[in-house]
Amino acid sequence: MKKKGKGKPRGMNYADVLRARRDRLQLAMDEAALLNVEQSMQRYLWLMAVSLHDAYGFGPERLQKFFEAFQVNSDELAKMRAEVDDDYAFEKLRLRAEDVSRMDIRYYGKLKID
Repeated sequence: MKKKGKGKPRGMNYADVLRARRDRLQLAMDEAALLNVEQSMQRYLWLMAVSLHDAYGFGPERLQKFFEAFQVNSDELAKMRAEVDDDYAFEKLRLRAEDVSRMDIRYYGKLKID
């Protein structure tokens, strides 16, 4: 009787086995990165709510109004991204943020795209 051990599945060559392993690892890393981004975004929303309360005395009613406007703007951004593209949508958002804040708003960080 032949011993069944760990090996490659029938019909797959070793390159296929390695590719499948790499794809599973990439999927796990992508899911972990997405979870990290989602948790970071949630924490920044909490920070925004607390800061609005501390700076302007926002309570439950005003925060609810803020989050409703936030959702409308988020939906509008998602629609622009889907209908046009990310670059257009994010630039329109940046320009609108400049307009409402009357501040010079630029991307920060070390990434430079020429």
